Amino acid sequence: MIPEHRPTRLPVFLAFALSKIYSIGINHRNRQYDKGVGVTRLDRRVISIGNLSTGGTGKTPLVQHVVRTLFEQGHHPAIAMRGYKAEPGQIGDEQREHMDALPGVQIVAQPNRIAGLRALFESDEGGKVDCVVLDDGFQHRKMARDVDIVLIDASRPPYEDALLPLGFLREPVESLLRADVVVISHAEMIEQEALGKLRRWVQQRISEQAGIVVLEHCWERIVEHLPGSELVDVHPVEYLQDRSVAVLTGIGHPEAFCLMAKEAGAQIVLRCDRPDHDGFPEAFVEGFVREAQLAGATAILATGKDWTKLKSFDFGGNSEHGMPVLVASLGLRFRSGEALLKAACTP
Repeated sequence: MIPEHRPTRLPVFLAFALSKIYSIGINHRNRQYDKGVGVTRLDRRVISIGNLSTGGTGKTPLVQHVVRTLFEQGHHPAIAMRGYKAEPGQIGDEQREHMDALPGVQIVAQPNRIAGLRALFESDEGGKVDCVVLDDGFQHRKMARDVDIVLIDASRPPYEDALLPLGFLREPVESLLRADVVVISHAEMIEQEALGKLRRWVQQRISEQAGIVVLEHCWERIVEHLPGSELVDVHPVEYLQDRSVAVLTGIGHPEAFCLMAKEAGAQIVLRCDRPDHDGFPEAFVEGFVREAQLAGATAILATGKDWTKLKSFDFGGNSEHGMPVLVASLGLRFRSGEALLKAACTP
């Protein structure tokens, strides 16, 4: 089918043709991996958490939840990730977010994750690492995994999507057969009837041994960063009620973030959605602050991931027109399958 929203501005006929070519390539690659060609198995347990599609599905908070679960069970996990869009020698936004949320956790962030992990295992810091959480690993099949966890965004069901570049799917839906656990995220964004339909659709496409987890995303608190200061205030989510805010994001699914802001009672008077993982040039941030003030905003509202890139700016702290930044702390609320997920991750 042709999705209502598409990732490119290519004409439909061209995107459709390229999608067919992409399908041939990805299917050939998967057949090779199914045979074990080019696959390396590490001497430690590997838990992969990934997506069937591009864009934000809520993967980062799930990775952090799994890491915390492993710690609670007495394990010493490391996170392996590609470090997407990070400049050479620099730390990317997702890595910074993990570092802030999970202090002390060893993180390998480089395209060759196998080489990075082996170097970590040989180091003093990595000597205690007994398992690996592979962040965004469903398509990274060069590394064998013991558990494959795949997220599906409930607000963007695969049966309404298509393969890249016609749609946002990275792989055909048949790839769900590889999954040990399918996590339906953002359940709060759709009605119960639609959620039931999606769950039945998933159940028909996974193996008999695989399980389904349903969760929703929620804001746990609002952290207020004062302009030109390292001071922070922590507020309940109700702090946003009737607050005029300017939303600034660089994430895969900004619609979900804005919906949560509105549900918390915020009044969005200005909004700017930059591409996922995009940077925030200083001149752009200064211009956005001026626009926010003119629009009547009393604060800028951002995600935790975006704050890792925004924290270096003072947001007018050197003037009397400073603009505080409110950062929403994202959490997970399980509707079903929490015990199933825990059992899958901790042998």
